[in-house]
Amino acid sequence: MKFEYRDTATSDLPEIQRWISADSCPKHNGVDPAFWMPETNERTVRSKCLAVMNDEGKVIFYLKLENVMRCLIQFPPDAESDPITTRLALKSAFLDISGGAKHIGYNEIIFESESKGLINLFGKFGFEEATNNFLVRL
Repeated sequence: MKFEYRDTATSDLPEIQRWISADSCPKHNGVDPAFWMPETNERTVRSKCLAVMNDEGKVIFYLKLENVMRCLIQFPPDAESDPITTRLALKSAFLDISGGAKHIGYNEIIFESESKGLINLFGKFGFEEATNNFLVRL
């Protein structure tokens, strides 16, 4: 079986609304159907929204692909760093980078850590632990 893809369109909104209304998942109920339309600003595309169809043109499902930034950090050995300077630099870098990232089309920043200090610091910027998320590195 072969599948085809097309950008979502406002003509899909009634079907998407019907599907959302019939969805038994509490996280899906009440979602605005416009969520499945591409997000753009004046300079960038923030997401790609597709209708996935069978070879007869019947929509099988809708797919939204968002731009995500993964943050990785390498710190120097403890003996070579100052915790206060590091904390201030992290705050400054996050504020500078997150504002710019949103401007160029990113919707989300992700980081992985086991460091309680880093987790607590990033929690002050609104980061929350993500559950039920799965990833593949491309």
